[in-house]
Amino acid sequence: MMTTLLAFAVTILIIVAIHEYGHYLAMRIFGVRVLKFSIGFGPRLVGWTSRGGTEFVISGVPLGGFVRPLDRREAEVPPEQSDQDLQAQPPWQRIIIYAAGPAANLVLALALYWVIMLGGQTMIPPVVDEVQPDSVAAQAGLEPGDELLRLGEYPVRGWSEVTSALMHYAGESGPIPVRVTDNAGNERTLSLSLEPWSRDVEKPPLEQLGFTPRSPRAVVGEVIPGSPAEKAGLQSGDQVVAALGDPVENWRDWVEVVRAHPDEALTLTLVRDGNRREVEIVPEAIDSGEQVYGRAGVSAGDIRQIEHGVLGAVPAAWNKVTDQTSMILGAMGRMITGDLSLKTLGGPVTIAEAAGQTASTGLYTFTLFLAFFSISLGLINLLPVPMLDGGWIVFGFIEWAIGRPLPERFLMMAQSFGLTAVIMLMSLAIYNDLVRHFG
Repeated sequence: MMTTLLAFAVTILIIVAIHEYGHYLAMRIFGVRVLKFSIGFGPRLVGWTSRGGTEFVISGVPLGGFVRPLDRREAEVPPEQSDQDLQAQPPWQRIIIYAAGPAANLVLALALYWVIMLGGQTMIPPVVDEVQPDSVAAQAGLEPGDELLRLGEYPVRGWSEVTSALMHYAGESGPIPVRVTDNAGNERTLSLSLEPWSRDVEKPPLEQLGFTPRSPRAVVGEVIPGSPAEKAGLQSGDQVVAALGDPVENWRDWVEVVRAHPDEALTLTLVRDGNRREVEIVPEAIDSGEQVYGRAGVSAGDIRQIEHGVLGAVPAAWNKVTDQTSMILGAMGRMITGDLSLKTLGGPVTIAEAAGQTASTGLYTFTLFLAFFSISLGLINLLPVPMLDGGWIVFGFIEWAIGRPLPERFLMMAQSFGLTAVIMLMSLAIYNDLVRHFG
């Protein structure tokens, strides 16, 4: 529970602070006076006032934030500060100010993905393990051992990309074209119906469609010089199929048996170039301080390691941001048309739960979550709804086009409508949270 609450607080602090700082920075660039910069709502926890007169506050309810500029629509502006009034700025500047928050979220996501891409990408090849009889996958002609190459218009190199590609079609019943290759390298295109998954998109898609991923096999990748593996004669490409007479089904089995036998001789059965052979290896004993475990000195060979340099990580990160943006906008569109149920809309409980789960898994997955959530928040705020940034951007363009301010009464009515819409959406999201977790 503490991990979940702490991860949620960190998520809101980072994502909302970046969003609001985008607005704040644009206001300062255009000379608008900023009265208050708040992360959260409700009772003030900590705060300070800058030399420029801006009050910075962290409040007790971490469900958003705001930047309050000098604005004659909210309070009387002293004559000597009239040029610092938000409404005194030309429409194009106010459009940039409102757009700067969502833009900051997208820039943050790009930066986070760039950092992730610098470390390279490790992917499990999308090879099918089992296909359930009478499933839509079986009806499409998918077979065990097939490797997925493309789902619809999206190429895939690993199971993580398969999941991402499927999310572009959440709520659709299909069919979609699926390009696969078999063990012999023969490619073919299948037509896969998404109808079972469309009935409940909150369930795992592969399970609904009727096939399961193959775990990485115990295939040797790089052999470290001087390691027990090299001394035993293991080579890159060898597949360990048995240890001490017991079958080794996948890489996890291989790691577990090695770790459990430090400084003990293990008889391995390998497959090399289609031929079986036996070798003996003595895993090196490693003392971690808490336990002693064995290490063979090899890396996994049945995975894909995609490396990006400092410059190469930039387009890779950009592609990730654009892919996530396309997926989120597509989901929004299907919610509006009714193709995707509003029950999938998540609220603060879902966000907190996701933050806690990814944080407990590790910094890598938590960073991925932060990037995705940052994009989501930025795009939601660009919706053309009054009270959100997108609504004020639309009004700014209208004012720019007609050459005069919009009527105050119209703006007040639009703001009331927007507030009602936002409250309804938040209420629905919270209701979905409660049903999902306690229904």
